[in-house]
Amino acid sequence: MKKYFFIITLICLTVFSCTKEEGEGGRSSITGTIHMTDINDQTGAVQAEYNAPDHDVYIIYGDDDDIYDDDMKTNYDGTFEFKNLRKGSYRIFTYTQDLTESSLVKAVFKSVELDGSGTSDVGTIEVEK
Repeated sequence: MKKYFFIITLICLTVFSCTKEEGEGGRSSITGTIHMTDINDQTGAVQAEYNAPDHDVYIIYGDDDDIYDDDMKTNYDGTFEFKNLRKGSYRIFTYTQDLTESSLVKAVFKSVELDGSGTSDVGTIEVEK
């Protein structure tokens, strides 16, 4: 019986003593705002500017991956917040229209390093359509 207890204890210590990677489970947050500029396709003139409500925002945990780990929509005022994140590196991105080719979209990235507590603001991310 003591042998099994020792093996189970050793496995638990090994599994739970590893350093935690970036992702959910911490006390940090990342905030920001998406600002939209509507451009007239014909003239290139600015039609409107506003903080974009209900706009998709994505987060990637760590530096090694190009596939997003979570997403959300912005609030009515264009703001977003990814909560409960651990210490580490993160990339936030959203899509904007590529004005050089009206049928294409491109990603706009912001990187942030969290220290494990508090909130980090990536500022305003500018997008166009």
